[in-house]
This record gives sequence, structure tokens and C-alpha cells, in this order.
Amino acid sequence: MMNAQSRIFRSVVVIATALGFGAGCGGTVDEQLEPAQELDSVAQEAVAEEPRKFEDLIAGLDRDAAVLHTIDSEQDISLRQLQAVKIGENKYEMKDALTGDVTRFAVQVYPITVWPSLLKRCSNGQIVFSWQTCPTRIVTDPLTRVWKNSSCNWRVQAASTSACTNTSSGGSYRYQYLEAWKCGVGTGYCVERRAVRTIRYDYDLAACNPAIITGVTPTAYDFLCLR
Repeated sequence: MMNAQSRIFRSVVVIATALGFGAGCGGTVDEQLEPAQELDSVAQEAVAEEPRKFEDLIAGLDRDAAVLHTIDSEQDISLRQLQAVKIGENKYEMKDALTGDVTRFAVQVYPITVWPSLLKRCSNGQIVFSWQTCPTRIVTDPLTRVWKNSSCNWRVQAASTSACTNTSSGGSYRYQYLEAWKCGVGTGYCVERRAVRTIRYDYDLAACNPAIITGVTPTAYDFLCLR
């Protein structure tokens, strides 16, 4: 059964495709174009708890290359956290519980002694593999990361809807803010991946009249986990 974020994300994709909206030609962007939300108290208290230590990252699934890179001693737990199913010799499949995306991949293991040398920290604080180019936008980051000493306990956005804004052309728009969580310090494991955080709805009529919806577009992504 899909969770609420997954259902909303799938609905956005279906509606946006039908309306001709997409990631091409300046479609999906990472910049939060909508009015910024204040972080709630839960997020403010947890800001210092974000685990970004090399030793806490035990696996990274490169969805573009279809390879899960992981420490040899952490292979089994990484596959369990990803809810991956074996479908062949060194072939696995997972359906992301948050985004609904299906990925098939192979596994490459490394001894823990060389693992830190495979990682690098980007200027934005994200950890990627040494052979990867640091992504400049969240939407282009290919990694699903598995953390230890962590749990999905850092709420960065509460669910809400913005006020309706009328445009000079007679249409209108509003934003839907999805409840969003990140991996924070904990005692277990946490899977974090790129996911939609905010959606813009465009209407042909004023006052956000739902009679004619002309666009449903993700406008902000983040690295999120499933709570």
C-alpha cells in the first residue's frame, strides 16, 4: 500500500503528464519558488542532529548506474532497509516506499577499511562517491542513501496549503506543502532519497476554481525519508 506522499507524487506525475508538464525545458526546478515556510519547532530542535558523518553512511544506491555500493558487512541490512527483492544472480529490485519508483540494481561491496576513501563531501554538505560529480540541484542527485545511527525523526515541513493567488491573466495558483521528514540522529537505520516536497497547482479561473486545472508541477525537492 502506498503512503500519502507516494500517492500524491504519483497523482502529480499522471496529471502533469496529461497536461504536458514535465522536467524538460525548464519544468521541474529545485529552487523553492513559493513563499518560504518557517521551520517548525521540531525541525529547529533537530537541525543539529542531521547525520552527515562518513562513518554513518553505509550504502548508496546509484539509481542512474543501477548499482548499490555498500560496505561488505552492511550488505544484508542495506538490502533490508531498501526492501529489495533478489530477482537473479546479483540482481535486485526495489520499489521505493516513499516515491513509488521501481529500481533494478546490482550490488558492489567494499571492505570497511577502504569505504571512507570512496566518499567525498560536496560544498552543499551532501556526501557522494569520489567518482561522481557533485550535483548542483537536488533533482539531479542520483543517490538513495542508507544511514546508520539514524532514524526518520527530523520534520522539515508540515502539511499545509498556501493562500490562493490570482494572476493578471485571470487565472490563479496555490501551493501544496507535503509533510516532509529527513534522517536525524537515532539508534537504527534510515533511508533518504530525493522526493517532492512542494507542488504548485495552476488554475484557468480566478480564486483557484478547480473546474479547470491547467498545471500540476513539483516546485521543490528535498532529501527525504519515510516516517
